[in-house]
Amino acid sequence: MLREDDAAAPLAIQLRATIASRSGSRALKQVGIDVSAESKKLVWIASYPKSGNTWVRFMACNLLFGRQESAASLNTLAPDVHELGGAPDCAASTGLLKTHFAFTPRLPFADRTAAAIYVVRDPADVLASNFFYSQRSQRLAEASQSEFNQYVDQFLEHRGDPRWTLLDMGSWEDNVRSWLTTPVDFPVLRLRYEDMIDDPLSACEAIAGLLRPESSRADLKQAVDNSSFERMRDIERADVRNQRVGIFYKPYLQASIDAGNRFMRRGMVGDGSARLSAEQHSRLRCSFGPLLAELGYV
Repeated sequence: MLREDDAAAPLAIQLRATIASRSGSRALKQVGIDVSAESKKLVWIASYPKSGNTWVRFMACNLLFGRQESAASLNTLAPDVHELGGAPDCAASTGLLKTHFAFTPRLPFADRTAAAIYVVRDPADVLASNFFYSQRSQRLAEASQSEFNQYVDQFLEHRGDPRWTLLDMGSWEDNVRSWLTTPVDFPVLRLRYEDMIDDPLSACEAIAGLLRPESSRADLKQAVDNSSFERMRDIERADVRNQRVGIFYKPYLQASIDAGNRFMRRGMVGDGSARLSAEQHSRLRCSFGPLLAELGYV
């Protein structure tokens, strides 16, 4: 179980609450994890796909390394473990590493984990975002309602996108619980996407508490401004225009990109719920009810 007070707690104190509940005797203080190359320790930026991972990576890198101008630089500073091919040297440069894997002993570099930032999002919005993400790589024409309904059925049957289950990411619930309820000996900062939308400055403050406690208010505000949805959309436009390979531009997606499909689609709360019928929404809540309550979504 998650702590009952975690869901309602201000983001700035969730890190300390999480450390207390999962690490026992650790002091309730800002941590300041050492992510230098010399430490060879890693801080994971983890989530189920389409939950806000890219946003948190940009925010963390803007805070630690200054204003980021491309997704390529992001991939250098906070590499994607799914693209590393198991090369440990690539994972040691800054200490930040992105993953969508569920947390298990099989996680690459798990023995070097110092801490984790886990981003969680309402599964209705996760469902919708994953559907449109799949369309970005599969087709050019706009998807029909019947195709969306079919995807909803598959998502609920598999308790997540079946593609990700096959890639060791687990179901949505398995992924969330693996990071948030599995007993571990390192701190885990939980960020809800919805809270980040409401108060990005507090989210950045929580990240700073883990990675750079000495950050000033001006540092936090600058990192937030440089990580806004519009700022990331501007970076995507520039990456596409200049064909810089990274999260936003991949050559094999050129036809889809030419058709207007983009990674940065809407970045909002409630899109999934608005697209689901009452019956679909009820089935989703029944499927994930206990965890939704623990996370403060119901």
